Amino acid sequence: MIDPVRWIDITLPIRPDMPLYPGDAAPCVRRLASLESGDPLTLSEITLGCHVGTHIDAPAHFVAGGATVDQLDRACFVGPAVVLDLTGRKVITASDVQRLTVPPRRHILLKTDNSALLHRGGFDPAYCTLSVAAAAALLALAPLSIGIDYYSLDPPAEADLPAHRAVALAGRPVFVCLDLSGVSAGSFTFIGLPLPVAGVEGMPVRAFLVPYDGVDRPTSS
Repeated sequence: MIDPVRWIDITLPIRPDMPLYPGDAAPCVRRLASLESGDPLTLSEITLGCHVGTHIDAPAHFVAGGATVDQLDRACFVGPAVVLDLTGRKVITASDVQRLTVPPRRHILLKTDNSALLHRGGFDPAYCTLSVAAAAALLALAPLSIGIDYYSLDPPAEADLPAHRAVALAGRPVFVCLDLSGVSAGSFTFIGLPLPVAGVEGMPVRAFLVPYDGVDRPTSS
């Protein structure tokens, strides 16, 4: 039986003062009608970029001809997951990944010091990133997706976005801005559901983790 009380919400709330990737517009909610103003109903309109807050980057975001959000298999959105504690690092390396025992075919979520940045105003370019070799080490595990707790796998100076491109070329999506600040390393069920808007390369998601009580938890080797 599904017990929603155990679900951990790892979604960054949408608000006007939330951190944004440079160049992205802040979300805007416009009230079109209001019961308080005497209208027969309350009606709102939201303007929200596809890459604002907690969202999925489909392969089409980085690779021409890559899958768009609506073309991804449903396993990309729901399934077994592991959270890896990689706090204390500025760059996640291949050796960081290889020191952990991680089962294959999981959503692999990287908890870093970035989670604290999600709750500060403004964008911090000194976030923890993923090396291309580390991306390759993760892809060797046939992940359902890769997730991280800030806006990008790559540093701002890497205009070619090599880690993101490596994951996209493998046909895997990336979930970004996952708030893992209240989550410990371990095994979970991941739920990250975007709207099935046709032809888009990214979409905000509502993301949850459900604790898993099995035995296949990642451990240091």
